[in-house]
Amino acid sequence: MPRARRLLPVIPLILATACSTGSPAEFDRRMATWVGHPEAEVVNALGVPTRTYEGDGRRLLQYEFARPSSTPAIFPGIGLGYRSGGWGWHGGGWGVGTGLGLGFGGYGAAPAGCVLVFEVRDGRVTSFGRNGPGCVA
Repeated sequence: MPRARRLLPVIPLILATACSTGSPAEFDRRMATWVGHPEAEVVNALGVPTRTYEGDGRRLLQYEFARPSSTPAIFPGIGLGYRSGGWGWHGGGWGVGTGLGLGFGGYGAAPAGCVLVFEVRDGRVTSFGRNGPGCVA
């Protein structure tokens, strides 16, 4: 079997490993470091929240993020070509050709979203929650 054919089944695994961005558990560990810190420090580090909510003696800071998709786009294609005319010494001719190929490029899926909410009581972060496939470190 030619070497190229033996490598074809391995290509998706290589791409998935190269494009991985982290894990939700790692994201949670990073966000947990903000628990106990003043609200002003979180806003200083992450920017102004997308939304805020106040009620029951607590304040919620909501951040919304969108990461590019980590799924590479693979485009299969079939081509057909025709040529007529001539160049050089031979004067004229024609030809037909076909081809099959894979195109790699860009990203295949929509951006992965992440909604992150910090709960603040008495000016300090008491907890956080996250939702969405983009919540990875």
